[in-house]
Amino acid sequence: MKSRGARAGAAGRALFVATLAVGAYMTLPAACARQRPAVSGAELSRVERWWIVIGASRFLESADWRHHGRDTQMVVLSGDSPVPLGQLPADTIRLAYLSVGETDAQSSTWRAVKDQSFIVEPNPNWPGNMRVDIRDERWQQLLLRQEVPRLLTMGFDGLMLDTLDTVPYLESKDPSRFAGSRRALADWLRALRRIAPRAVVIANGTESLIDAAPFVDGFVVEGVFAMYDFGRRVYRATTDDERAWKLAVVGRARSVAPRPVFSIEYADVGDIHLGRWAADEAAKHGFRPYVSVKDLNVLP
Repeated sequence: MKSRGARAGAAGRALFVATLAVGAYMTLPAACARQRPAVSGAELSRVERWWIVIGASRFLESADWRHHGRDTQMVVLSGDSPVPLGQLPADTIRLAYLSVGETDAQSSTWRAVKDQSFIVEPNPNWPGNMRVDIRDERWQQLLLRQEVPRLLTMGFDGLMLDTLDTVPYLESKDPSRFAGSRRALADWLRALRRIAPRAVVIANGTESLIDAAPFVDGFVVEGVFAMYDFGRRVYRATTDDERAWKLAVVGRARSVAPRPVFSIEYADVGDIHLGRWAADEAAKHGFRPYVSVKDLNVLP
């Protein structure tokens, strides 16, 4: 099946989304059954202490997660995380990391997708990561009918959607080739909410947040006050212009849907001053900050 690209009509796209929604929805009630009470997106408003661990590290394998999770209100983990969900407090919101706009050689789906035409280009900042054309039906179906049910079956309360910014990036980079990408993302998010209406969903991004806003329960934005500079290979405070742009895109998204904002600030392990300053500044703006390193693979 070829990528539908800009040639697909609205009717065809609507039919495809509806078909996916019906097929996947039938699989999720049993998959989402759990012993813990269901968690609603409204509970994100109570979250002040949270962390995300999605990278690999040998130090994570033997960590005492009952200790590290004892006062945590929300965690974001990968589907193959060494963190046992059962060792987290019962009232901790557990979200699974899901990359929507990229795939990589370490993912569970790589073998099935590595030769597909919807793989667009590598992400130069992350070796092994490949940008994906969100408009392609095969990629949409793989996420909605395979990955989302798999993660919710594992006991997660919902999802953190990542790499959404690939969508506006590709459409802006080559408007004729990737026309309709942002509309396709909105269609995909609408289908996600149909098949998993009770899942807690937060979106990580900048420009894409305004597209995601009607469909998610919270926003994540990275490096608002402290970032990892891939060009210079250093951790640093953001410039006034960088900071203003990120605050502006968050503001536009919140004007569409006033959701809680979680920020991930980046500082080297030994740079306590930068990390504390960034967290304090984020909190002043009403964000719920977490400070980590760029690989998101350190103990919280």
